[in-house]
Amino acid sequence: MNADLLKSFIERAAGRAIDLTITENSTSMLSMKHTPKGDISLRVHRMFLDASPEVLDEIADFVKHRKKKTPLIREYIRKNHHSSSPEKRRRAAITPLGKYHNLRHIYDALNEEYFNGQIAVEITWGRNPGKSVYRKRRLGSCDSAASLIRIHPALDKSTVPRYLVEYVVYHEMLHAALGIKVKNGRRSIHGREFKLRERLFRDFDRAANFLKHKKI
Repeated sequence: MNADLLKSFIERAAGRAIDLTITENSTSMLSMKHTPKGDISLRVHRMFLDASPEVLDEIADFVKHRKKKTPLIREYIRKNHHSSSPEKRRRAAITPLGKYHNLRHIYDALNEEYFNGQIAVEITWGRNPGKSVYRKRRLGSCDSAASLIRIHPALDKSTVPRYLVEYVVYHEMLHAALGIKVKNGRRSIHGREFKLRERLFRDFDRAANFLKHKKI
């Protein structure tokens, strides 16, 4: 199926006109937003050009009812997203299980709660760089090219509460969902939409307070 046929299929099933973009972005396979004019902007990974009618029907339901569960889409992504960039995925060892915190469990729970299961990246603890000044540490990073989130191993301690690790993971998942926008020739990493959605995290205030007053 080509992009025009996919667009027509979804529009007929959803009963809505859409602005469809086919992407190579293996970080966020499926995303939707309403434009200021009230139109629907839908971005889907090229893998969905080969999806079954049942999966495409569920995409149309997602367009109509954004909060609706999407088990077929998630299963399709799970089965196919590794093939989207295998050479990049082989480069990094994936070690989500830490001594005190399991990043995979945290990631899966946040993906379900905040992203409708649509984020498709790997997550791992980063390598320990040794002692460093805390103020210069990056507690997390999102590599969109490799579809990989890395979390600083300094967070894998018994003294670090789970909600703080969840906040850092959520922060990086937001980067995966929103990407980096360019406005007036300048890159916007933490723009207005990012900051608004970041505050939707249930323990945002507690996490911010911990980072302000505690040393890790």
